[in-house]
Amino acid sequence: MAYYREQAAHNWTEDSIRLIATPSQLARYSFFYVEEVGYFRTQPGYFTEREQLNSYLIAVTLSGTGFLKFKGKQYKLEADQAFFIHCMDYQYYETGEHNLWEFGWVHLNGATISGYYHYFQLSESPVITLKNPERAKSSLQQLIQLHREYTPHSEPLSSKIIVDLLTECLYSANSSQAVGDFIPDTIKAIMRYLEQHFNEPVSLEHLAKQFNISKYHLAREFKKYAGLTPNEFLISYRITYAKNLLKYSDESIADIAEKVGVLNVSHFINLFRERVGTTPLAYRKSWQPLK
Repeated sequence: MAYYREQAAHNWTEDSIRLIATPSQLARYSFFYVEEVGYFRTQPGYFTEREQLNSYLIAVTLSGTGFLKFKGKQYKLEADQAFFIHCMDYQYYETGEHNLWEFGWVHLNGATISGYYHYFQLSESPVITLKNPERAKSSLQQLIQLHREYTPHSEPLSSKIIVDLLTECLYSANSSQAVGDFIPDTIKAIMRYLEQHFNEPVSLEHLAKQFNISKYHLAREFKKYAGLTPNEFLISYRITYAKNLLKYSDESIADIAEKVGVLNVSHFINLFRERVGTTPLAYRKSWQPLK
Protein backbone atom coordinates (compact mmCIF):
# COMPACT_ATOMS: atom_id res chain seq x y z
CA MET A 1 0.00 0.00 0.00
CA ALA A 2 1.34 3.45 -0.94
CA TYR A 3 1.39 6.11 1.76
CA TYR A 4 1.37 9.90 1.70
CA ARG A 5 4.85 11.28 1.23
CA GLU A 6 6.07 14.87 1.06
CA GLN A 7 9.38 16.66 1.07
CA ALA A 8 9.70 20.42 0.67
CA ALA A 9 11.93 23.41 1.11
CA HIS A 10 9.66 26.17 2.44
CA ASN A 11 11.72 28.98 0.98
CA TRP A 12 9.31 31.88 0.56
CA THR A 13 9.19 35.52 1.55
CA GLU A 14 7.63 36.87 4.74
CA ASP A 15 4.73 38.44 2.84
CA SER A 16 3.74 35.03 1.45
CA ILE A 17 0.45 33.56 2.64
CA ARG A 18 -0.57 30.03 3.63
CA LEU A 19 -4.01 29.42 5.12
CA ILE A 20 -5.35 26.02 6.22
CA ALA A 21 -9.10 25.39 6.27
CA THR A 22 -11.22 22.82 8.11
CA PRO A 23 -14.37 22.37 6.03
CA SER A 24 -17.65 21.56 7.72
CA GLN A 25 -19.47 18.30 7.13
CA LEU A 26 -21.98 20.20 4.97
CA ALA A 27 -19.16 21.55 2.80
CA ARG A 28 -17.49 18.16 2.42
CA TYR A 29 -20.68 16.51 1.19
CA SER A 30 -22.38 19.36 -0.67
CA PHE A 31 -19.86 21.94 -1.89
CA PHE A 32 -16.49 22.40 -3.48
CA TYR A 33 -14.22 23.41 -0.63
CA VAL A 34 -10.78 24.76 0.19
CA GLU A 35 -8.28 22.64 2.12
CA GLU A 36 -5.42 25.15 1.89
CA VAL A 37 -5.02 28.36 -0.06
CA GLY A 38 -2.23 30.86 -0.43
CA TYR A 39 0.26 32.98 -2.28
CA PHE A 40 4.01 32.29 -2.44
CA ARG A 41 6.80 34.57 -3.53
CA THR A 42 9.55 32.02 -3.60
CA GLN A 43 13.22 32.29 -2.70
CA PRO A 44 16.10 30.24 -4.16
CA GLY A 45 15.79 26.52 -3.50
CA TYR A 46 12.01 26.38 -3.07
CA PHE A 47 10.46 23.03 -4.04
CA THR A 48 7.68 20.62 -3.12
CA GLU A 49 7.70 16.88 -3.80
CA ARG A 50 4.74 14.70 -2.83
CA GLU A 51 2.42 11.84 -3.73
CA GLN A 52 -0.60 9.96 -2.35
CA LEU A 53 -2.40 13.08 -1.09
CA ASN A 54 -6.13 12.93 -1.82
CA SER A 55 -6.40 16.58 -2.82
CA TYR A 56 -6.51 18.57 -6.03
CA LEU A 57 -4.17 21.51 -6.62
CA ILE A 58 -4.54 24.53 -8.88
CA ALA A 59 -1.56 26.89 -9.07
CA VAL A 60 -1.47 30.11 -11.12
CA THR A 61 1.86 31.69 -12.02
CA LEU A 62 1.86 35.43 -11.36
CA SER A 63 5.46 36.15 -12.38
CA GLY A 64 8.83 34.48 -12.69
CA THR A 65 9.38 30.87 -13.70
CA GLY A 66 8.54 27.53 -12.10
CA PHE A 67 8.90 23.94 -13.17
CA LEU A 68 6.51 21.01 -12.71
CA LYS A 69 7.29 17.30 -13.02
CA PHE A 70 4.11 15.26 -13.35
CA LYS A 71 3.42 11.81 -14.81
CA GLY A 72 6.90 11.47 -16.24
CA LYS A 73 7.04 14.85 -18.00
CA GLN A 74 8.48 18.23 -17.10
CA TYR A 75 6.69 21.52 -17.77
CA LYS A 76 7.87 25.12 -17.62
CA LEU A 77 5.52 27.48 -15.78
CA GLU A 78 5.39 31.13 -16.79
CA ALA A 79 3.16 34.14 -16.13
CA ASP A 80 -0.56 33.58 -16.79
CA GLN A 81 -0.11 29.83 -16.90
CA ALA A 82 -1.66 27.42 -14.42
CA PHE A 83 -1.57 23.76 -13.57
CA PHE A 84 -4.37 21.55 -12.25
CA ILE A 85 -3.35 18.18 -10.81
CA HIS A 86 -4.59 15.39 -8.56
CA CYS A 87 -2.05 15.07 -5.76
CA MET A 88 -2.45 11.31 -5.48
CA ASP A 89 -0.06 11.21 -8.44
CA TYR A 90 3.63 11.95 -7.93
CA GLN A 91 4.42 15.63 -8.39
CA TYR A 92 7.50 17.81 -8.03
CA TYR A 93 7.45 21.56 -8.53
CA GLU A 94 10.13 24.16 -7.92
CA THR A 95 11.16 27.72 -8.59
CA GLY A 96 13.42 28.72 -11.44
CA GLU A 97 16.95 29.41 -10.37
CA HIS A 98 17.26 32.98 -11.67
CA ASN A 99 13.71 34.18 -12.36
CA LEU A 100 12.10 33.35 -9.01
CA TRP A 101 8.58 31.98 -9.12
CA GLU A 102 5.57 33.88 -7.72
CA PHE A 103 2.25 32.04 -7.71
CA GLY A 104 -1.17 31.75 -6.12
CA TRP A 105 -2.53 28.32 -5.29
CA VAL A 106 -5.38 26.37 -3.74
CA HIS A 107 -5.71 22.79 -2.54
CA LEU A 108 -9.35 21.93 -3.06
CA ASN A 109 -11.78 19.05 -3.06
CA GLY A 110 -15.47 18.25 -3.41
CA ALA A 111 -17.90 15.46 -4.11
CA THR A 112 -18.01 16.07 -7.88
CA ILE A 113 -14.53 17.43 -8.54
CA SER A 114 -13.35 14.18 -10.13
CA GLY A 115 -15.74 14.86 -13.03
CA TYR A 116 -14.20 18.28 -13.63
CA TYR A 117 -10.72 16.78 -13.44
CA HIS A 118 -11.62 14.00 -15.87
CA TYR A 119 -12.82 16.56 -18.40
CA PHE A 120 -9.74 18.72 -17.84
CA GLN A 121 -7.50 15.74 -18.58
CA LEU A 122 -8.85 15.57 -22.14
CA SER A 123 -6.36 18.35 -22.86
CA GLU A 124 -3.57 15.81 -22.16
CA SER A 125 -1.44 18.36 -20.26
CA PRO A 126 -1.70 19.55 -16.65
CA VAL A 127 -0.40 22.99 -17.67
CA ILE A 128 -2.57 25.54 -19.45
CA THR A 129 -2.28 29.14 -20.60
CA LEU A 130 -5.24 30.91 -19.07
CA LYS A 131 -7.65 32.67 -21.44
CA ASN A 132 -8.73 35.07 -18.67
CA PRO A 133 -5.81 35.11 -16.22
CA GLU A 134 -7.11 38.12 -14.27
CA ARG A 135 -10.31 36.21 -13.52
CA ALA A 136 -8.36 33.25 -12.15
CA LYS A 137 -6.11 35.51 -10.08
CA SER A 138 -9.14 37.31 -8.70
CA SER A 139 -10.71 33.98 -7.71
CA LEU A 140 -7.62 33.03 -5.72
CA GLN A 141 -7.53 36.44 -4.02
CA GLN A 142 -11.19 36.11 -3.06
CA LEU A 143 -10.58 32.63 -1.62
CA ILE A 144 -7.70 33.97 0.48
CA GLN A 145 -9.86 36.83 1.76
CA LEU A 146 -12.76 34.52 2.63
CA HIS A 147 -10.50 32.27 4.66
CA ARG A 148 -8.89 35.15 6.49
CA GLU A 149 -12.24 36.46 7.70
CA TYR A 150 -14.55 33.47 8.16
CA THR A 151 -18.31 34.06 8.19
CA PRO A 152 -21.28 31.64 7.97
CA HIS A 153 -21.36 32.45 4.24
CA SER A 154 -17.69 31.65 3.58
CA GLU A 155 -18.19 28.04 2.50
CA PRO A 156 -21.01 28.50 -0.05
CA LEU A 157 -19.25 31.59 -1.43
CA SER A 158 -15.97 29.64 -1.65
CA SER A 159 -17.77 26.88 -3.54
CA LYS A 160 -19.11 29.40 -6.06
CA ILE A 161 -15.66 30.91 -6.58
CA ILE A 162 -14.09 27.44 -6.98
CA VAL A 163 -16.64 26.61 -9.68
CA ASP A 164 -15.60 29.81 -11.49
CA LEU A 165 -11.93 28.83 -11.18
CA LEU A 166 -12.54 25.26 -12.36
CA THR A 167 -14.60 26.52 -15.29
CA GLU A 168 -11.81 28.89 -16.29
CA CYS A 169 -9.35 25.97 -16.22
CA LEU A 170 -11.63 23.78 -18.33
CA TYR A 171 -12.30 26.56 -20.82
CA SER A 172 -8.61 27.39 -21.13
CA ALA A 173 -7.63 23.73 -21.49
CA ASN A 174 -10.13 22.84 -24.17
CA SER A 175 -11.11 26.02 -26.00
CA SER A 176 -8.27 25.71 -28.50
CA GLN A 177 -8.83 22.10 -29.47
CA ALA A 178 -11.83 20.30 -28.13
CA VAL A 179 -14.98 22.40 -28.23
CA GLY A 180 -17.27 24.19 -30.64
CA ASP A 181 -15.83 25.19 -34.00
CA PHE A 182 -12.50 23.49 -33.20
CA ILE A 183 -13.97 19.99 -33.42
CA PRO A 184 -12.64 18.44 -36.64
CA ASP A 185 -15.15 18.21 -39.47
CA THR A 186 -14.91 14.41 -39.52
CA ILE A 187 -15.88 14.15 -35.84
CA LYS A 188 -18.75 16.61 -36.38
CA ALA A 189 -19.95 14.51 -39.31
CA ILE A 190 -19.85 11.33 -37.21
CA MET A 191 -21.87 13.06 -34.46
CA ARG A 192 -24.50 14.16 -36.99
CA TYR A 193 -24.58 10.66 -38.48
CA LEU A 194 -25.19 9.10 -35.06
CA GLU A 195 -27.98 11.59 -34.37
CA GLN A 196 -29.64 10.82 -37.71
CA HIS A 197 -29.28 7.03 -37.40
CA PHE A 198 -29.69 6.69 -33.62
CA ASN A 199 -32.49 4.12 -33.98
CA GLU A 200 -30.43 1.81 -36.18
CA PRO A 201 -27.70 -0.69 -35.26
CA VAL A 202 -24.42 1.27 -35.49
CA SER A 203 -21.09 -0.36 -34.66
CA LEU A 204 -17.61 1.11 -34.53
CA GLU A 205 -16.71 -1.01 -37.53
CA HIS A 206 -19.69 0.42 -39.44
CA LEU A 207 -18.65 3.99 -38.64
CA ALA A 208 -15.04 3.31 -39.63
CA LYS A 209 -16.17 1.97 -43.01
CA GLN A 210 -18.71 4.75 -43.51
CA PHE A 211 -16.10 7.48 -42.93
CA ASN A 212 -13.09 5.63 -44.34
CA ILE A 213 -11.08 5.88 -41.14
CA SER A 214 -9.35 3.38 -38.85
CA LYS A 215 -11.71 2.33 -36.06
CA TYR A 216 -8.93 2.79 -33.48
CA HIS A 217 -8.18 6.31 -34.69
CA LEU A 218 -11.91 7.05 -34.85
CA ALA A 219 -12.48 5.85 -31.29
CA ARG A 220 -9.52 7.84 -29.94
CA GLU A 221 -10.35 11.09 -31.75
CA PHE A 222 -14.07 10.90 -31.01
CA LYS A 223 -13.42 10.46 -27.28
CA LYS A 224 -10.87 13.29 -27.35
CA TYR A 225 -13.26 15.84 -28.85
CA ALA A 226 -16.70 14.62 -27.76
CA GLY A 227 -15.71 13.46 -24.28
CA LEU A 228 -17.62 10.20 -24.90
CA THR A 229 -17.06 7.05 -26.90
CA PRO A 230 -19.21 6.77 -30.05
CA ASN A 231 -21.32 4.12 -28.32
CA GLU A 232 -21.89 6.27 -25.23
CA PHE A 233 -22.75 9.23 -27.45
CA LEU A 234 -25.31 7.07 -29.25
CA ILE A 235 -26.80 5.77 -26.00
CA SER A 236 -27.02 9.29 -24.59
CA TYR A 237 -28.91 10.48 -27.67
CA ARG A 238 -31.26 7.49 -27.46
CA ILE A 239 -31.97 8.14 -23.77
CA THR A 240 -32.63 11.84 -24.42
CA TYR A 241 -35.04 10.98 -27.24
CA ALA A 242 -36.77 8.41 -25.01
CA LYS A 243 -37.18 10.95 -22.19
CA ASN A 244 -39.04 13.23 -24.57
CA LEU A 245 -41.44 10.42 -25.55
CA LEU A 246 -41.93 9.39 -21.91
CA LYS A 247 -42.88 12.95 -20.97
CA TYR A 248 -45.01 13.92 -23.95
CA SER A 249 -46.55 10.74 -25.35
CA ASP A 250 -48.60 7.77 -24.17
CA GLU A 251 -46.54 5.20 -26.05
CA SER A 252 -45.63 2.06 -24.12
CA ILE A 253 -42.13 1.48 -22.72
CA ALA A 254 -41.66 -1.38 -25.20
CA ASP A 255 -42.67 0.81 -28.15
CA ILE A 256 -40.35 3.59 -27.02
CA ALA A 257 -37.47 1.14 -26.62
CA GLU A 258 -38.00 -0.09 -30.18
CA LYS A 259 -38.37 3.45 -31.50
CA VAL A 260 -34.95 4.45 -30.12
CA GLY A 261 -33.26 1.35 -31.51
CA VAL A 262 -33.08 -0.89 -28.41
CA LEU A 263 -35.04 -4.01 -29.30
CA ASN A 264 -34.73 -5.69 -25.90
CA VAL A 265 -36.97 -3.80 -23.48
CA SER A 266 -35.15 -5.13 -20.40
CA HIS A 267 -31.87 -3.86 -21.79
CA PHE A 268 -33.49 -0.48 -22.48
CA ILE A 269 -34.76 -0.26 -18.90
CA ASN A 270 -31.29 -1.07 -17.57
CA LEU A 271 -29.61 1.50 -19.81
CA PHE A 272 -32.14 4.13 -18.77
CA ARG A 273 -31.75 3.36 -15.05
CA GLU A 274 -27.95 3.49 -15.25
CA ARG A 275 -27.94 6.93 -16.86
CA VAL A 276 -30.99 8.62 -15.36
CA GLY A 277 -31.07 6.98 -11.94
CA THR A 278 -34.62 5.73 -12.25
CA THR A 279 -36.70 3.45 -14.47
CA PRO A 280 -38.51 4.75 -17.57
CA LEU A 281 -41.89 4.19 -15.88
CA ALA A 282 -40.86 6.06 -12.72
CA TYR A 283 -39.47 8.87 -14.86
CA ARG A 284 -42.78 9.13 -16.74
CA LYS A 285 -44.78 9.20 -13.49
CA SER A 286 -42.55 11.94 -12.02
CA TRP A 287 -43.65 14.26 -14.84
CA GLN A 288 -47.35 13.48 -14.62
CA PRO A 289 -49.50 16.08 -12.83
CA LEU A 290 -50.92 15.16 -9.45
CA LYS A 291 -54.64 14.36 -9.46
